[in-house]
Amino acid sequence: MNAAVIRSTRRAYLSKIRLKKTLWLILFFVVILFPVVVILVTNLQNNTWREWQRDLASCCGYLGLSLMILSFIPITRERYVTNSFNMDSVYKFHHAFSTIGFWLATAHLVILWINNFSIASLLNVFSSLPLYSKAGTLALFAAALLVYFSYSRKELKINYDFWKIGHSLIAIAMVVFGMIHILGINYYTKNPLIYGYYVLLVFLAVCAIFWLRLNAGLIELQKPYKIVDVRVMNNSTTEITLEFVGSEKQKPVAYRAGQIAWITVRRSPFAFRKHPFSIASSDVNQKIVKFAIRELGDFTSTIKDMKVGERVYIEGGFGTFDLDKLGDEGFVIIAGGIGIAPAMSIVRTMAEKGDKRKVVLFYGSRDVDSIGFYQELTDLSKKMNLEVVHVLERTDDPKFEKGYITTDVLRRHFPKNKDRYDVFICGPAPMLEIVQKSMKEMGIPKDNIWEEYYNMA
Repeated sequence: MNAAVIRSTRRAYLSKIRLKKTLWLILFFVVILFPVVVILVTNLQNNTWREWQRDLASCCGYLGLSLMILSFIPITRERYVTNSFNMDSVYKFHHAFSTIGFWLATAHLVILWINNFSIASLLNVFSSLPLYSKAGTLALFAAALLVYFSYSRKELKINYDFWKIGHSLIAIAMVVFGMIHILGINYYTKNPLIYGYYVLLVFLAVCAIFWLRLNAGLIELQKPYKIVDVRVMNNSTTEITLEFVGSEKQKPVAYRAGQIAWITVRRSPFAFRKHPFSIASSDVNQKIVKFAIRELGDFTSTIKDMKVGERVYIEGGFGTFDLDKLGDEGFVIIAGGIGIAPAMSIVRTMAEKGDKRKVVLFYGSRDVDSIGFYQELTDLSKKMNLEVVHVLERTDDPKFEKGYITTDVLRRHFPKNKDRYDVFICGPAPMLEIVQKSMKEMGIPKDNIWEEYYNMA
């Protein structure tokens, strides 16, 4: 495929992604703003306005509840969403609107309290007030717990599985108490449009959860894999190789280089416990899937002890990066630590396909002993148009860059026609924040940057 065809394909692909993003965002705002629009239109038509503070508080409460219900849906597992936005954007957006929902619900209570100090009595959930009155406080408390533990889980060192179960139970309580509150107050919910909206929204959210989890489990059952190799590497990283063992009528998981998949090990595919990892294998042979996993937490510390022959289920692949539709002249890959996993998927795929486009790989590591896939990358650089720039924090060897992946390091090795290269960045959040600033300083177009953070859970 020549450069002109690739450029045309790339423009079409980016336009398609922009359109899908726009449609998803329009749908999102239509859904959350619907009750507020109904309130405004109804009050304008019937001149039924109350004190502005009360109506403002009501609008904040309805918006907050709508966002809380939507946050209940596991959108990171919805393929139509993750084919439009990268996984990290979806996680950030989910966290952001969940937090905004909490603050809107808080604003609902605060505005009512400023307008009427007696509202403070609702904070006493042990009072003799009707349940629907206290349910609003209980929903707000549940939302506060969700937000707090979502942002503080790692600092508090809470077991991921325990946190995930607790997170789901608290989310259920939040939605249930929120619904009890608005239906019990029964002021604006007397309007059949608003009443029907919330009943339908909760119903669709519950259906979406069951569909995503049940359907995913059923699909995974039809796509079984087994471990055929466990390779412990030199930097607390283990690469596991999985082979599809389904029947001839069954098909393996479809994935592309640079994508993410969720895996389930030693459990049923319907189990609650799934873990997201970047795929490290070439996408040419879809019956083989490799993951390079660094020991960083509860589950990852068990990877090196997995046995050949064990059954694994995969849900994926997720992500918008597409080698065949991007990279006019090639790719610049910036990886830090275990961010090398999707980078290996990309270069392995290009090497196996005989792709002649240029690739410059910036790979940040602590020292020589921390470099993953060092020999394989050296060999690949001789077989394909690949330049590997190792950036080590500690080294005196002149063949390596010393320090961090800074703007200066990037400028020294970045291809001349920088607008013709797509940039794939993967690594820990601190590194990506630095690289983002460098991309801006170097004038790299935003449409050319594809990011993946390792901070998704």
